Amino acid sequence: MKAVLTDFPELVHVAFHGRLDAAWSESASQELEAAIRLGRARIEVDLAQVTFISSVGIGVLLRAVQRFRAVGGVLAVVDASDEVHRMLRVSRLDAMLMGTPAPRQAAERDSSSIDIGDGWSGTATLLHAGRGEARTVTRQMLHAAPGMLALGHLGLAADVVGAAGLFGEGLAVGGTVAVAPADAPRPDCVASEDGGGSRCAAWDAIAVDGPVALRAQFERSGTAPVAISSLAARLANAAGGPVAFVAVGECAGAFGAWARTSPDRWESDAASMDDARLRTAIRFAGEPMHAGESMVVVGVAALPDQRSRVDPAVAATLTDAGPVALHAHATIAAYRPVPATTTDISAAARLLAEQPLRGVMHALRAADGTETCFVRGVAWAIRIGGAR
Repeated sequence: MKAVLTDFPELVHVAFHGRLDAAWSESASQELEAAIRLGRARIEVDLAQVTFISSVGIGVLLRAVQRFRAVGGVLAVVDASDEVHRMLRVSRLDAMLMGTPAPRQAAERDSSSIDIGDGWSGTATLLHAGRGEARTVTRQMLHAAPGMLALGHLGLAADVVGAAGLFGEGLAVGGTVAVAPADAPRPDCVASEDGGGSRCAAWDAIAVDGPVALRAQFERSGTAPVAISSLAARLANAAGGPVAFVAVGECAGAFGAWARTSPDRWESDAASMDDARLRTAIRFAGEPMHAGESMVVVGVAALPDQRSRVDPAVAATLTDAGPVALHAHATIAAYRPVPATTTDISAAARLLAEQPLRGVMHALRAADGTETCFVRGVAWAIRIGGAR
């Protein structure tokens, strides 16, 4: 069997040639998985040159359809040989699997779309002219409402006292809170069941409320990934000021640090620690981790000339990260495709609530430029700070 994958701006076309049976089922699954990972909203499967398809081959198609539909994508067989048509009719799956080809043209760009590529491709669409508020939250409970973004040292507990010894790197988006408690074997999260958001304890965190000002989609160019410093800089530039943002997509490598011990047990904050105490309190990633998994990043960013427009307490948490001043946390989850056409920020919350979490870290940028990067994804940004 041979497979030919063609990537169009709005869809992926996968043409199979030969026999699609048990012997080739794994190869076919891998090709369809590669098509799903490209992040297009539609996948068209061409079986015109398939001479035989078995029940195992049909099962491969069904699993891909179910997997892609779960995230709002469309996968359809748009052409098939007589033998494949016969087997689909016999299985009574022709109505479910067959579809008609979509036009091979990119969707028209909205007049408010802005190119944001910087060694990678992407666009940002302006949605709202309003601004939000970014504030620091320390030693108190935080209500992570569906419209709030938050990042910092968080704890999953009913009150701050109950979170003692359990604080760790965390973030909140869409009413879901993900935390990697210090000394715990794995991260955990709490999600809203009624749409009203979730509560968590904040040891030291940033919380942002406000309307989403722009939505962006981005994708690496060739083998060069999308670094979060580059993405954050382009979002701040497109928004015309400092932003809080969330990005979700396929991870090319997560790089950063996380607490070994709960921050409420530290003798001082990390900035005041010497190297020996820092190594005791914090674990650093030796190299980027979790490539190929899904990643959610929540951050606050400002270009150099925008930093003075951020609340001083929030600005104090930003560090220089190449082209931008940035504070960001990244959560890794088991891979789940996120189509580039995803419009709702709640997709990030659903990913965290429904997929096994691998880790949460404070994203860092090393002196040699190593940092957390995406393969592709979708981002939303909230304008913060005063107008220029």
